[in-house]
Amino acid sequence: MRNGKGMLGKPVVAYDSGEEFRKIIDLIFDQKNNQLLGFLVDEGGWFSNALVLPLKRIQAIGADAVIVASRDAIAPANEFPEIQSILARDNILKGTRIMTIDGRDLGTMEDLYFDDITGAIEGYEVSGGIFADAYSGRSFVPAPDTLKIGEDIAFVPAETAALMEEQVGGIRAALQTAGGKVQEIAHTASEKAQAAAQITGAKFQEVTQSANTKFTNSVLNSEEQETFILGKVAQKTIKTPDGGHFIQEGQIVHQEDILVARSYNMTDELYHATGGSIRDKLGEKFTDAVANISIEQTQGRRVNKMILTPEGSVVAAEGQIVTPRVIERAKTYHQEQALLESVGLTPVDALKTTGSDVGQQVKEGAKGLWEQVKETASNLQEHGSQAIEDKRINGALGRPVTRVILDRNDEVILNVGELITHQAIAISRQSDVLEILLDSVYTETPKLSLDELRAPEPGRAALS
Repeated sequence: MRNGKGMLGKPVVAYDSGEEFRKIIDLIFDQKNNQLLGFLVDEGGWFSNALVLPLKRIQAIGADAVIVASRDAIAPANEFPEIQSILARDNILKGTRIMTIDGRDLGTMEDLYFDDITGAIEGYEVSGGIFADAYSGRSFVPAPDTLKIGEDIAFVPAETAALMEEQVGGIRAALQTAGGKVQEIAHTASEKAQAAAQITGAKFQEVTQSANTKFTNSVLNSEEQETFILGKVAQKTIKTPDGGHFIQEGQIVHQEDILVARSYNMTDELYHATGGSIRDKLGEKFTDAVANISIEQTQGRRVNKMILTPEGSVVAAEGQIVTPRVIERAKTYHQEQALLESVGLTPVDALKTTGSDVGQQVKEGAKGLWEQVKETASNLQEHGSQAIEDKRINGALGRPVTRVILDRNDEVILNVGELITHQAIAISRQSDVLEILLDSVYTETPKLSLDELRAPEPGRAALS
């Protein structure tokens, strides 16, 4: 959704040449079909026709410019009869009062909001009127199916006023029947999330570098880590696995440092060294998940501040009553939490007032999030345990045992003093006595002769 004011003065840029060659000076609005048809870029004069940019010829509307395929996207208005007739009537929206057909003053039109793909008008920003906000003096009139614009007054159906009322008693009252129960659910979910963060935080400290990397990447992908790292100051010195210089404490991280980190598979270590926090990121993901679950609570409430996407598209206008369409748009642009805040709710507040049906969704959603965190922690523990076991095995290979290792049939796998081999490891694992074998490794420096330390046969990789 875009607002008309935000389009005025926006440059038009040709994609094929990169040339900025026009600016938008007005909107072309079809009141009969409640549709934005395009934009006026040149009013023309005595001997020239007005130049227009039809909406269907626009490739993209960005925060700073309108992109078209080429200069040919702009053409004289007389090539488009429906646009020409509107320009001939000289419809002026700004300053027009909007009134219901039963005589209620909804305010004076200041701006209009439209779908930037279809051109459908979604509503009008008005000043004054019976629903004007006490602070800003503005309100939002949802676009009716019919709009009759006269010389001074634009008439809308009587039911339009009902759509402008914040529905405190209707929607929200119906959703508050199980408030106490859902509040308990929300509290339990919060406690579980905190416990999960503690579990994963503890496990994170226990496991090896390999497990750390896998856990970090499961929460935050490498691209997000690198975006965070660039330009940050290292809070500790990091060396490469071979002991070489990498990053000194106090050094600013540049792009070449990120490339080195990537080559050594140390991006996650650099992320933490520059202040990155996986626990904080888990908290953000939990908050986002709760916001997504409780976003339905915004329906029927009034938006107190405009919500924009990074590209400048309007998710919700100030004074607008939240509808299912607004909620869907917030989900599409990942602005759920912003929409909650714009109507004066936090995710926790929304959970407290959510009804029984949505409350079950909250419960299931929190359970799902908890299961995801538990699964991540379980995988982390598994990777950590495996890494520790692999390290013990690597340290045991080629060393003698201090006790007789028997299988389940009491047959000898290794005798005292015999060297641990890969075959011995495999047989011990199969016989479920690997832990006994690893606990029996002789780790002291043996006081033996060279001949006693040798294996009974020469190594196949030894020099002859």
